[in-house]
Amino acid sequence: MPFDCIPVIDPPRQVSPAAADTLDIRGFSPAVPLRSRASPTWFVSPQQRGTNTAVAVLTRARDLISEEQRWCKRAFAVTWLDIPVTTGSRYARRFCALGAIKRAARELRLPVDGAQAALERQTGDSVPDWNDDKTRTHSEVVAAFDAAIAFSLSTSFSPRHYVATTGRNVTNAT
Repeated sequence: MPFDCIPVIDPPRQVSPAAADTLDIRGFSPAVPLRSRASPTWFVSPQQRGTNTAVAVLTRARDLISEEQRWCKRAFAVTWLDIPVTTGSRYARRFCALGAIKRAARELRLPVDGAQAALERQTGDSVPDWNDDKTRTHSEVVAAFDAAIAFSLSTSFSPRHYVATTGRNVTNAT
C-alpha cells in the first residue's frame, strides 16, 4: 500500500477460523471462558476509603516536612539550592504544606482532595495562602497537620461534606 495520501478503502472481510488459527489471532470468543480479576483496592467505593486515604496522605505529608529544613514557602517543592521543581521531581527536598500533600499522594497513589480538604478545614484558608503567610512558622504547620489527622480520625470526614458545608471547592491536583 503506497503512502501517497491516496485513500484506500477495502470492504471488511471475514477471516475463516482456520486462517485465524494459523495467524494466531485471538479475540473475544464465546468458546473461550473469561477470567475475572479482583478489583484493585483503590477502586473500592470512595465513601469507604475517603477517611483512610486522607489520614494516610496527611500522615506521610507530615513526615515529609517534620523537620524544619524540609519545609518551604512560596513553592510546592524546591531543591536544597532553593530551585523550584515539581513535587514529583527526584530533586525535590523541601516542600510547602500542599506540596507535601501532593508528594505524599503521589508516593501512595492516593487522591489529594481528601487530605487537602481536611487541612483547609483546620486552617480556615486555602492551604497555599495559609502556608505562605509571612508570619507562619514550621511548628504551626506541623500542628495543623496533627489537628487535621486527629479530626479525620475522629469523624467520618469526606471532601463532599466539606464542599457542602463550606461552599468552597476542593481541587484534585495529583
